[in-house]
Amino acid sequence: MFVLFSKFAPRCAVCHKGIVPVEGEKESVRVVAMEKSFHPACYRCEDCGLQLSSKVEGAGCYPLNSHLYCKTCNSNRLRMQDTV
Repeated sequence: MFVLFSKFAPRCAVCHKGIVPVEGEKESVRVVAMEKSFHPACYRCEDCGLQLSSKVEGAGCYPLNSHLYCKTCNSNRLRMQDTV
């Protein structure tokens, strides 16, 4: 069954590995953002590495120019763009 999952599973946009169920589980967990799939552990801010989550204040995903950022890093990037 694992071979079937790994052959047809969506690939994580960060680590490029298949998003397959954890051993003992029947379903896999994935995050979809900007039409890309991510393992929950790979779904992180591209600047500071904070694990993104809609359940934690300030840790939501704030995309900018096709990149994933946390609220703080998104704000910093926007400020840098304004000064250019």
